[in-house]
Amino acid sequence: MGQFSISFTVGKASDPNCADFAHNNREFYAANIDPVRTPENIIFTCEPIRAAYEKLFAESLAAYNAKQRQPCRRIQNYYEHIANGKREEAFYEAVVQFGDCKTAACGTPNGETARKLLIEYMQAFQKQNPNLYVFNAVLHMDEATPHLHIDFIPFYSKARKHGLPKGVSMRAALEEMGFAAHSRYDSAAMGWEHAERIEMERLLMQHGLKRENKNAHYAHMTVAEYKRSQDAKQAVSVLRKQKRQEANTIGLARSMRIRIVELSAEVEKMEHDRLLPFKSFFYTDRDKQAYVQSELERLHISYRQTENGFEAQECHVQAIREIELSYQPKPQSAREKLRADIDRFVPLSQDIFYLMAHLVKAGYDIKYGKYLAFRAKGAKNFIRLKSLGVEYSEIALKGRIKANQEFEQRLEVQLTEAQEKRQKNAPVLRMMRLYIGVVKDGRLTPRKRIPEKVYAWTNDSELDRLLALNKRINDGTTLRSLRQDFAAKDEAMHQKYDAVQSEKHDLQFALDLKEELELIFGGIPSKRFTKQQAEETLRKYPSITAGNWRNVETLISNSRAQAAKAAEELAQAEAALKEAAELYTLAERVYSGTHVQILVNAETEARSAADVPNGTYAADNNTPGFVPLIR
Repeated sequence: MGQFSISFTVGKASDPNCADFAHNNREFYAANIDPVRTPENIIFTCEPIRAAYEKLFAESLAAYNAKQRQPCRRIQNYYEHIANGKREEAFYEAVVQFGDCKTAACGTPNGETARKLLIEYMQAFQKQNPNLYVFNAVLHMDEATPHLHIDFIPFYSKARKHGLPKGVSMRAALEEMGFAAHSRYDSAAMGWEHAERIEMERLLMQHGLKRENKNAHYAHMTVAEYKRSQDAKQAVSVLRKQKRQEANTIGLARSMRIRIVELSAEVEKMEHDRLLPFKSFFYTDRDKQAYVQSELERLHISYRQTENGFEAQECHVQAIREIELSYQPKPQSAREKLRADIDRFVPLSQDIFYLMAHLVKAGYDIKYGKYLAFRAKGAKNFIRLKSLGVEYSEIALKGRIKANQEFEQRLEVQLTEAQEKRQKNAPVLRMMRLYIGVVKDGRLTPRKRIPEKVYAWTNDSELDRLLALNKRINDGTTLRSLRQDFAAKDEAMHQKYDAVQSEKHDLQFALDLKEELELIFGGIPSKRFTKQQAEETLRKYPSITAGNWRNVETLISNSRAQAAKAAEELAQAEAALKEAAELYTLAERVYSGTHVQILVNAETEARSAADVPNGTYAADNNTPGFVPLIR
């Protein structure tokens, strides 16, 4: 009875050594390929991955986007969303082989048997794995041994509470096919790969063959990890041959094995961390939050912005805690604190006496005389108002309070007129009045528009946004036109993105051409192209000669300039899209009447940070409480 070994390895899209479609589909020929036997290859399916994503998820994506009220949460291109994200792999590639170059080489009787086995295996693969959509599958007969490259997209089809009704997930796909994780050393992926090897062994038995036992103990490895482990085994073998007579051979081999085990454990931990849930982080101190986020960016720890903080995966919690401990708030002098408290209480005060009452309630002592003076609790000396600056004298404070009241009165007049005439900007004015009310109630902490100036209603960043929206509405802007503007800028951004990709492609073409021309005319060796490939390229461009081939440098220079220009235009388009999205989102929230309520909820969440265990919530349940605006 004949014997064949079996090999089944799986790689991820994010691994640079995973699938190479140009190689798989023979769009170019590597050095180990025999072009004479290439016609013997079998292409079972060859579908562009973007087309496969459109076929699989177009309906699901449309259903998901229809539920998203905020445009920024909608997914424009699901393939790019997955490929550019870090939570899921865009696709996987399985490499399948019966026998090896010694027992089943191409062109031998055993090689023909291996080919038949691979065809049977491929014909049953999709049926046996209904949640793994095969978009590219090729049997190679023009290399050393027959082998299969199977590229597939794992997907779940059972609707989820969050996310797309049907989407990409290897873990969920395997679960729907009946594979479950039992421990960290017995994952669903390991169970599935074991089942595939059993299927390969069953095919051998059907053909009267036996599986050759090579004493292999397979871990769950990607193609790149498998190659690294093979390199490590080869390194150990060489060491043993060279150092057989030396006393430290056993120690070196043992240390190599330990390192391989450590690397496997690191890979397993990285895969585990990638699937961990997100936690929400929020802070009462905005400067502290800015510091933490800047440190995360410096350390290349990914996070995503939320309404009132950010979210990061659970595996980063400890690192974030260490960053928080390293934060050193800028010490505030007694004068700075008094200025900040006055700025905080001026919008809440009807006159100077209300302002003084607020300060007393906050723990200040007052000394009356020619000039008003205040002393914070525990401080030794009183501080005169006039010494804080021209904007903090008694006369200036009265003027600031009066200016705020005049702003409120003008707003009230405009709102009354807008409501009587049923003007389209009435909801914006109502939202401004509501915002002022909750700030005066102390439920929102106001933010300055211009940090260098004292706070007033005319120097409030949120009121400034609402005033800008009010002006747009008065100029004829509607929700529909804002939506259309957002869609137009989104389309423009995608066009700029495509232009960047095109310029990058042209630049890479010029660089490749230079390398091939240097190989032919300059005699400079190339690690990427053979002389035969370079000559084939040159035949396509008969105008390139030994006398003018160096003009390719000009082509490269022009391509670099065009690529830089396209990148700059893309950045401008992205900024314009962000501005349009923010304005449209603000308008939606204003006209639905939820804008200020959302701000209050976010403020409540920030203020409750000290009462939350560890200062975090699970990202899918992170609302500490709902504070109604109307009681």
